[in-house]
Amino acid sequence: MSNETATVPHTTAPEITLDLLCGLLDCDPGDGLAKLMHNARVAHYTLPALVLSVLENEGIDLGITAGAELRRARHRAARYAGVVADLPDGGEVVPLKGASLAQLYPPGVLRSQGDVDLLARDESRLWQTVTRLATDESGQIWVTVMGAEPVWNVLVTMVWQADEPIVDHEYRVELTTAALLGDFDRVRVRTTLPTDPVLAALVCLAEEGLQRPFHPRDALDLYVLRPRLPAAEDIAALVEEFHLAPELLGLGRYTSRVLPQCDVAELMRVLAEPARRELDRRENLPAAVAPAGLRDTVRCGQPAQGLLLRRRTRSDLATARTHWSGDQAVLHTPVGDYLLVAGKLVAEEDFESALAMLRTCDESAAC
Repeated sequence: MSNETATVPHTTAPEITLDLLCGLLDCDPGDGLAKLMHNARVAHYTLPALVLSVLENEGIDLGITAGAELRRARHRAARYAGVVADLPDGGEVVPLKGASLAQLYPPGVLRSQGDVDLLARDESRLWQTVTRLATDESGQIWVTVMGAEPVWNVLVTMVWQADEPIVDHEYRVELTTAALLGDFDRVRVRTTLPTDPVLAALVCLAEEGLQRPFHPRDALDLYVLRPRLPAAEDIAALVEEFHLAPELLGLGRYTSRVLPQCDVAELMRVLAEPARRELDRRENLPAAVAPAGLRDTVRCGQPAQGLLLRRRTRSDLATARTHWSGDQAVLHTPVGDYLLVAGKLVAEEDFESALAMLRTCDESAAC
């Protein structure tokens, strides 16, 4: 779970001011704060709380409604911080990106998180953490496996309803044994990260470009990371190792456009050639053959989703185990049983067949 990296300089956090946010969110100061908040909501659902925290920092009276919104966001951040604080010592389970980045923001500025991402050293430690967090059955637990047992990676998403579900997103904790999931095509799963949390956060931030377009909070993340980063050549070598040079170059170009206060010109210059090599590598890979069924899907390392059949606490299981019947598989985990599926739709007869498999397992005590 570690890579040797260059020494990262330590520095104070760069300022995040109202004027900076107006430029980032394409809002003239004369347009008023309501316009700024509107643009923040359009850009990303976590940005309004950040804007409100900056306004509070600058001594602006938030009023009753906006003040309550910021208090709810800080309460969410405190609950997420509690999840991280309760992780066992020793580094067996560590937070990814969000928690590290939040500490780099200026005092009082809230980098609101939509979820908490946790990386487990191995599957048994992942399930230990899931079991500890699943204190009741009010939340949902989603499971994804990638690869063939036992050489696979597991992703578990835990979801709880927010305290104010009409106006706030649900709480979400994601635990995985894979540091970076890639795109399951040209960029495969990578299980390690740099040892330095700043560089690990940068790699995770670049990885976002494989899943979605960059948005203003990503630019702010790069802005607070920039003073702490090593030389541009060291960064380029690092992200090339992780196959993410095109994504970091894209983030740099986006950030230069929306947040010119973040000087990444030299980084973009040295990233140009590694990005070209990576794009050439992806282009020259053999065309992937579509998996023929569930067994072929997991054998190829593609993700298989778990459809919950029942919640069940299993103290006899340290890791998940599959029970196959033809091309159908039930995944037994320490927190429940799931039907593994390779597509978005599941036939009713397949679901009923999986329930029958569970009954057979229960009767024979073989599962």
